[in-house]
Amino acid sequence: MIHVYTGDGKGKTTAALGLALRAAGHGMRVCVIMFLKGRYRYGEKYAAKKVLGLEIAAYGRGDLVRGEPTKKDIEEAEKAFQHATLSVKSRKYSLVILDELTHAVNLGLVKLDDVMRLIREKPADLELVITGRDCPPEILEAADYVTELVERKHPYARGIRARRGIEY
Repeated sequence: MIHVYTGDGKGKTTAALGLALRAAGHGMRVCVIMFLKGRYRYGEKYAAKKVLGLEIAAYGRGDLVRGEPTKKDIEEAEKAFQHATLSVKSRKYSLVILDELTHAVNLGLVKLDDVMRLIREKPADLELVITGRDCPPEILEAADYVTELVERKHPYARGIRARRGIEY
């Protein structure tokens, strides 16, 4: 089935990784591909090395994309989507998570048509998870599960910066 975690609230990646941990705990092979997060020091990248059957690959230059994407942003997104396509079609995994894919689509780094083709062509026995804000309606329509996380209150509004082990 196809799962989507979207919305402006914190927890989209965390929810997807919770599913990844559950699947890996049952002996399933899981691949997580992170778009736009290449150089960040996310704790989950380190933890995945300790979980049998869980692989995480992160792509991106590691800075927020503001304004026009750079050539490096485009190259990294292309590599990430190529990895995603190979992972989905490989039949090697039971679960593939495409983290921040909607953000890459909304920035024009990944074509929505390519995502829709990947969704249509995915093996029937593969669980596919897509995360990110402002999910395009076409992806929402194709999904079997849609969870929208809504921000009600967040420490960022009080000037508190991202904290290691909590936000990354």
